[in-house]
Amino acid sequence: MQLPSDPGWETSRMESTQEKVSYLTQREVADRFRVTQSTVKNWREKGLLAYLRVSGSTRVLYPASAVEELERTSLHQEREVIKPREVKRERPEISPRQQKVWRI
Repeated sequence: MQLPSDPGWETSRMESTQEKVSYLTQREVADRFRVTQSTVKNWREKGLLAYLRVSGSTRVLYPASAVEELERTSLHQEREVIKPREVKRERPEISPRQQKVWRI
């Protein structure tokens, strides 16, 4: 074990923290963006989100840094606001003449 007085202590501590990469599951990414898991899969297939899949496994992990980058780019993206067309609402016309009364 290296002691704090050792000159190499600082660099070895920094190297050990740089090696740690945190990953998020598909469900955690979906919860973070408030979308479904299939939407996250679509982003992955489009290349919007980096991922890691271990060979022989179906589990997909996403680096937290890639998720944060997607969050930053999607928040600051200018989007065109599409307004729905206004529906012209009219009252139905009532005939001025009286309706026939049917008697049986």
